[in-house]
Amino acid sequence: MCGTQEIEDLSWKYLRMYPLRDIIWENFQKILTTMDYDESQVFQQQVFYGTANHPLALKYPPAKTYVQLFLKTLINQIEGCNQEVLDDLYSMYTGLLSQGNSQTSEFCYKTYKQKSGSITLKETCKLICDGTTGMCTWEASHFLAEWCSKNASNFQGKKILELGAGLGLTGLAVVMNCKPASYTFTDVHDSVLKVLVENVAINLFNEVSHSSGKYDADDRKSIESWSRRHESKDHDTMVHIKKLDWESDTYESDVDLVLAADVVYDPDVIIHFLKVLKDVLCKKPGVAAYVASTMRNPDTYTFFKNELECSGLVITSEVQQQYQNSPSQQEVSLSLLYIKPEI
Repeated sequence: MCGTQEIEDLSWKYLRMYPLRDIIWENFQKILTTMDYDESQVFQQQVFYGTANHPLALKYPPAKTYVQLFLKTLINQIEGCNQEVLDDLYSMYTGLLSQGNSQTSEFCYKTYKQKSGSITLKETCKLICDGTTGMCTWEASHFLAEWCSKNASNFQGKKILELGAGLGLTGLAVVMNCKPASYTFTDVHDSVLKVLVENVAINLFNEVSHSSGKYDADDRKSIESWSRRHESKDHDTMVHIKKLDWESDTYESDVDLVLAADVVYDPDVIIHFLKVLKDVLCKKPGVAAYVASTMRNPDTYTFFKNELECSGLVITSEVQQQYQNSPSQQEVSLSLLYIKPEI
């Protein structure tokens, strides 16, 4: 069908809440202007079912404000091509307008395209929620998730621990694409752990939530541990979620590999992170870590590297790249360190 690739591209952008100002509509307009009424209605229906009426978007919706602005923009594009707008598009848009702010949620869902399939995450609509920035997905998590998926053989059959797992993007990508023997997500914030359990349940078990282990739906209670076996077509992975406070806790279980993303942002946090990291890496021979960072502050990143060396850990390799989520957003520098204990 004409415009199939454009619809697919627009669909993935919509599902991840790609900035509307950065969506290029030129090809969309060229397609619409060449169509008669019937062709246009069919094309619009395909666009509608690929975006606002997509099964994933209906089950795990983007932010209401985003949906409303997307539909408004889409309608303007259609009208600008002198085409009659599909009734279903108008109906959804006017329905959202009539709701006002009555059904606006603190949370939304973003679905990210992966090497195979997709990952859907419940995230906050705000930068800071419940006193933590861990309720949204940061650049280094995307970088590490993509890198792990491209280098899946490094993780196959390994017992993996993630420090500061946040909402779970990296870990979900590894479990879904890399066939580890086990994967343990850890974090310290109760609110983050609660959403993390939901995200793991959505993506690995096709459930909104799962009440195994000590998970409790009451926000006031902490999630101390959660475990379940993920069964795929040709591999099983034991998945754990644990609360881990770097200031006071130690991690005792057997580990082959440690992952961490976006944990290098504050000197005090770095000190506690390195204490736990060194403890885990030195428990048995051969344990190593991949640590991905967004290099926002050169002084903080230099501090991290210096403290790492003082801790008796060594960087054996480093990968750097530039990352830009969309043209209107700032380009950032990312780093991936491979770390081992000093021999």
